[in-house]
Amino acid sequence: MHRLFFKYWKYGLILIVLLTAFFAFLETDMVDHDQWRYCRAMYYAVDLFIVGGVDIGLPSGGSDRILVILWICYFLAPLLTLSIVYQVIQERIFSHLSPWFKRHTVICGLGRNGKLIYDLVKENAPRNHKIVLLEKDVHNPRSEMLNRSKTTWWLKDDFSQYAVLRKARVQYASKVYITTNQDLVNLNTMVLLLSMPDLPRQMICYSHVGNLPLQTLWRDTFLKEEKYHRVHLFNGYQSVTRRFYQHWIREKGAISPDGTLFMVLGYGQFGQMLFYHLASDHSRTSRDELVVVTRKLNIELKKQKYEWALQQAAPNCHILPTIEADILTPECWQRMAELIRNSGRTPIICLCRDNDMENIGLAISMKLDGPEELRSATIFCRIYSNTAGEINEILEKSITPFQSKDIILFPMQHELKEAFREELFK
Repeated sequence: MHRLFFKYWKYGLILIVLLTAFFAFLETDMVDHDQWRYCRAMYYAVDLFIVGGVDIGLPSGGSDRILVILWICYFLAPLLTLSIVYQVIQERIFSHLSPWFKRHTVICGLGRNGKLIYDLVKENAPRNHKIVLLEKDVHNPRSEMLNRSKTTWWLKDDFSQYAVLRKARVQYASKVYITTNQDLVNLNTMVLLLSMPDLPRQMICYSHVGNLPLQTLWRDTFLKEEKYHRVHLFNGYQSVTRRFYQHWIREKGAISPDGTLFMVLGYGQFGQMLFYHLASDHSRTSRDELVVVTRKLNIELKKQKYEWALQQAAPNCHILPTIEADILTPECWQRMAELIRNSGRTPIICLCRDNDMENIGLAISMKLDGPEELRSATIFCRIYSNTAGEINEILEKSITPFQSKDIILFPMQHELKEAFREELFK
C-alpha cells in the first residue's frame, strides 16, 4: 500500500488542489452567478496549473478563509506543474544521456546475485561513489529505490549489447560485475567488454559462471592469457555452499569421527554444489558415505553435473547409488531410514530445494511422522528469505524443543552476501 502511495501521491495532490480551487472560486466574486459559473470556476482552477492565474487576476471578493485557501492553491498549482514537467524531462530526456562518470562501478543484472553485490558496493564504496546498473526489467522490486538514488544510474537496457556497454561508460569504470545466471550471456559480455580498445588496465571484471566444468575450462585456458588477467570468475551457489560446508557443518562439529552419512535431498543448483563440496573434500574417510535423494535424475544436464562431481570426488569418498523417489512420501523416508540403519553411521540430512517453506515443512514432518532414524537425525534446512527468526517460532509451536534442536536453519541470503564480501570485496 505504501508503494502505491509513494508512486501516485503527486497526482492525488494535484486532484485535491484542483477541486479545492474549484470550490473556492465558487465562493468568490471572481465568478459571475450565471449558468456558466461552474465551467468558469473549473477553467480558473485549471488555469492555475498552466499559467499560474496570470490572466484571471489575484484572489479577491471572498471571505478571509476562502482567500487564504486560494492563495495556497495559487502557489501549489504551478509548483506541482513544474515538478511534473521536471519528472517527464528527467525520464524522457536525461535518462537517455550518459552521465560523465569515471572510476564508477557497473553491475550487469539485478537478480539474486546482483542485488547482494549492489548492496555490498553501497556498503564498501565511498558515500558518493557512482554505480551504473544495467537491468532491462523495469518492474524490478527495487525500482522505486533505484529511481530515487542520487548515486545510481539505472540504464534499462540489454547489457549484452556493445552500444549499451559504451553508454554505461564501462571503458572508464573501475569494476564491472556480470551477475546473471546465464553463463553464455555473461561470458559473451565479458569478451565483448575486453574487446574495447580503451579499457583502463586497472579495471577488474567479475563474471558469474554457474557451470563448474565450464568455469574450470575457462580457468585452464582463456584466463591464462594476458588479455584476461583482469577477469575473476565466481559462482554464487559454489560460494555459499562452500561456506555452508566449512562454517556450518565442519566447524560446528556436525561430522562424527566414527563416520557420517551425508544425505543431500534435492539436486537443484544448491544441492549440486553441496554434493560437489562433500564429494571433493579430501578429508573424507572410508567411514563416510554420501548419497543424493531426488525425484528423478533424468535431466541430461543434471546427469552430466552428477557424473562430473563423481570424477572430482576424493579417493576415500564413498558415494552410494542415488535414491530416486519423491522425498515427500513415507516410502522414500523408509528407504532413507533403512540406509541409515544398515550403515550404522551418524546421519546428516541437508534439505536443498529452492522452496523455503517446503524445506521447513518436510523437516517438521520427518520429526513428527518419520521413522526413528529420521527423527533422531540432524537436519539442515536451506532458507533463502530473511525470516529465520519467524520460522524458529513456527518450529517451537509445531514440535517439541527436543525435536527442534536437531533442525538447523541455514540463512542462505545472509551467508551468500558474506561469501561475496569475502571473495569479491577483500
